[in-house]
Amino acid sequence: MAAEDSARTSDDGLEGEPGTGTGWLCEYVSPATLRAAVGAEAQSPRQLVTEDDEDSWVCEVLVGGPGEQEPAVRLAIQLGEEARDLARERAEAAAQVRGGPEHLGVSFVSPGLITALTLCTAPDAQDRGERIPYTLVAESLGETGEEATAGLRQALTEAAKRLDAAVGCSPSQALSDEAAATTGP
Repeated sequence: MAAEDSARTSDDGLEGEPGTGTGWLCEYVSPATLRAAVGAEAQSPRQLVTEDDEDSWVCEVLVGGPGEQEPAVRLAIQLGEEARDLARERAEAAAQVRGGPEHLGVSFVSPGLITALTLCTAPDAQDRGERIPYTLVAESLGETGEEATAGLRQALTEAAKRLDAAVGCSPSQALSDEAAATTGP
């Protein structure tokens, strides 16, 4: 589905699809995570695919009524070295950044922002061993407390599991490549 198709306004005057349970990427945002990101019960949560092409998928969870919608949570998957480098710079510059869970590959956790750098099979690969950088990012665009951050980490973990099942990923290879790069000649 193209991003333009999902941006249509519905009969109730709101953009996006109702709820957060029907999009393959936004479906991992739990009601508790959304509540933590908004700081209260979310009004009219909707999911909106803002990018959908051969090398990036971005879904935002919107909250608010007609004319007042704003994104509360964003989940993204982007392919390629440039996306990886930009996400790494942003993650390393974030406040209170610390290393994330190894099952996400090279990962970073800071309040309201989880970044995972892994390697997965290239979309057009003839061999499942042909891997390229995949960058997964979950961020709260509102509250960034511990509960919101934990929910984002869970959402990104679920997205990574589904991505691995679909194309095959190797977070351990990303970690070993990272270790080799930092201890290289």
